[in-house]
Amino acid sequence: MTRKKFIALTAIVSAVAIAIPFMCSESLSVTPYSLHSDKVTAPVKIAFISDLHNTLYGKDMSELADSVDRFSPDVVILGGDFFNYVWGEENSVRFAEIVSDRYPCFYTLGNHEFKRGQQDIIKKEMSAMGINVLDGKYADIAGIRIHGIDGGSFREQLGNCTSAIAADRYNILINHYPEEYPKLSGLGFDLILSGHAHGGQWRFPPFLPNGVFCPGEGLFPHYTGGVYSENSSMMIVSRGLQRCPRDLIIPRIFNRPEIIFITLDAGQK
Repeated sequence: MTRKKFIALTAIVSAVAIAIPFMCSESLSVTPYSLHSDKVTAPVKIAFISDLHNTLYGKDMSELADSVDRFSPDVVILGGDFFNYVWGEENSVRFAEIVSDRYPCFYTLGNHEFKRGQQDIIKKEMSAMGINVLDGKYADIAGIRIHGIDGGSFREQLGNCTSAIAADRYNILINHYPEEYPKLSGLGFDLILSGHAHGGQWRFPPFLPNGVFCPGEGLFPHYTGGVYSENSSMMIVSRGLQRCPRDLIIPRIFNRPEIIFITLDAGQK
């Protein structure tokens, strides 16, 4: 090998070695959103945590818990796939214990809770911690109404939620599956919160900003992370918090795990 080729190869290898940790970074990221509505009279702070999948975040879940504490939310929403269908449940349970002791919490199930076949047990465990489990139900807090549906009986639960939409309240729907947004956007909910897509797993902005694949949408999906708006309704999709476990070789590329903090202010923007 000539000296020039050696230098070129060394430069390429070095560039790849530098780029890979950046491309595949799985450090926790925080995405803030500021929303406005005449339906609230005072600011409401909402922490949205989705697709945790029993992932460990620091000793005793301190990294994730500390991030929530710094935001000091009025409400914590735990979206679907908080648990995983394998790999245990200890990290998810510990985080639920921490936040439910400090904040009002609301929870819906995702597809992984159903894959476990323990959805009823999980609902009882979460309810025993004082967490509001929303499966076609709603709860009022801080001038907002939070509705939730899961994959158990979608039509029935959605019907219960739509019939409970309050015109004088800001209505939030927790629905794990973002691909259902087109049929939910015109029903009267002010905000829909979803996850499930994991950011499309491999994102290559600006060429593939929505990622390569997600369940429910397949290749080159659309609803994978960020804000979407249709029919006077908004949807925010979390890229989720699952990190690549040791026995699953599907790293996130340009797609860091995400926790979402929403500040809902009074008035129009």
